[in-house]
Amino acid sequence: MPIPNLRLKAIAVGLLAAATISNLGLSDELDQIALPGETLFPESLAIDEAGGVYVSSVLEARILYVTPEREIEDFVARGEHGLISVGGLKLSSDGTTLFACNSDLGMNEFAGASSPALLAFDVSDKSLTGRWELPGGGLCNDIAISEDGEVYVTDSFVPRVLKLSPDRTELTPILLDQRFTGEGFNLSGIVHTSDGLFVAKFNSGELYHIPMGPNGVPGDAVPLALSQPLFAPDGLALLNESTFLVAESAGRLVKVTVSGHEAQVEVLATDLRAPTAVSIDDGQAYVLIGQLDRLPNPQGSSPAPEPFRIEILDLAD
Repeated sequence: MPIPNLRLKAIAVGLLAAATISNLGLSDELDQIALPGETLFPESLAIDEAGGVYVSSVLEARILYVTPEREIEDFVARGEHGLISVGGLKLSSDGTTLFACNSDLGMNEFAGASSPALLAFDVSDKSLTGRWELPGGGLCNDIAISEDGEVYVTDSFVPRVLKLSPDRTELTPILLDQRFTGEGFNLSGIVHTSDGLFVAKFNSGELYHIPMGPNGVPGDAVPLALSQPLFAPDGLALLNESTFLVAESAGRLVKVTVSGHEAQVEVLATDLRAPTAVSIDDGQAYVLIGQLDRLPNPQGSSPAPEPFRIEILDLAD
């Protein structure tokens, strides 16, 4: 992928520059986890039952693990198992498997080492247990897992949602929709509920509901009517069957409550530096400050990122 396209991660960041700094709907209790280095550019996170956090890296081709004691170690070291640019992470419901999206953004020394794929790792011994390539290439962005273990993936470059086959032999497109096309990054975050899938479209700020039939066949994607615009929605995290959080790369954390084909958008925080993902644990929102709008480019015009970190926000009752 041409590196300049990565600059589209900065869409709408400037639109919020003059916004009032606030944490609406959050408590005043704030905490954070510092992440190492100046080139990590983290993209996604997953939290285990012990409170440890897995963090992916777009630029450093690795997956970190932050222990419950907040010590940081490699879960998968740089370039191992064909890692190039690691995106979405998701733990299986039993916590034994970490799924990871791996793509090639052409930005490090590992470019060309492997094809875009969904990977699976055994949490206990860190071994690679599965690799499923995206047919025809693409960009594996984010992952959702249903209660019965079905795994779904969004593709940012090809207008489709994919599903891991029941026998786990291949990753198969289940929905192709030309409305998911556009310049730069398209489909991003995804969550699964009993009503089907909800997906975000990064470059347009749209949210779609994809109903799933009893036989697992998706219906047509339905755009949600938003009560206010979204700006560069990236990672999604499910609060309950009708409500999820959205990390906007433009700098906000918002809560979306769905009723039918309508979605009420509530702004929770506006003072975040280009977040890429959010996860929920024990009444807290873990917001990953990925700053992908400051990825290096050939012209050398990208400003240096602020320290990478995870902001931990107590959700209001």
